[in-house]
Amino acid sequence: MEPVVVISDGSPRSEQAARWAAAHAQLVDTGVETHRLGEHFRAQLVVVGHQDRTGNHALSVVCGAGCDTVVVRGAHDARHGLHGRVTALVSGGAHDHHVLARAVDFARTRDAALRVLHAAPLSVLRADLDEDHSWVLERSDELLAGYPHTAVLVRRQPYDAISRCVDTDLLVVGPGESHPCGSVTRAALHHAPCPVLVVHRPVQEEHRGVPSIPAPRRPVRTAV
Repeated sequence: MEPVVVISDGSPRSEQAARWAAAHAQLVDTGVETHRLGEHFRAQLVVVGHQDRTGNHALSVVCGAGCDTVVVRGAHDARHGLHGRVTALVSGGAHDHHVLARAVDFARTRDAALRVLHAAPLSVLRADLDEDHSWVLERSDELLAGYPHTAVLVRRQPYDAISRCVDTDLLVVGPGESHPCGSVTRAALHHAPCPVLVVHRPVQEEHRGVPSIPAPRRPVRTAV
């Protein structure tokens, strides 16, 4: 099995990342390797500390990684998994399937509760033309097919909803629709009060009851 790889620069944040990686590696029964930015390696998961307010170091690792990446940030309780909750941020897009699969994987590994979160601000134009976003969570329910979870629709900007996830040990997000990282992914790296898992590639689904579904439909309310 490929190892968990920590990208280290010797800073205190790298030490936090190393501790998070060691705890995760023990849960999934694999080894840990430490590498510098720019070195070549194979990994099942890359872990990096959030270095500064800009997050530029972590962002460069996330954008350049060839596999799923965890940016370790946030308060002590979140970094040490004391909340017992994993939150999956869904958008209604093509990456939701993989985000949910990985969130289930991490929740099961940690015996944690799963929360599915969709954030969408209210329309600034006309309320009667505001898009109905409930279909995003309905689609997530179909994908999870009975896996225990709570579903929350928040009518806020994504960065605001992300910053309020103070009871979460891990926020799972997709890479976004733009290359290499979308605006919501960047917002998570800047504002999350907990470690952030950025899902980069499809994963083999080892969980029963997580089927693929057709492309999403986006119903919109229209004025009568």
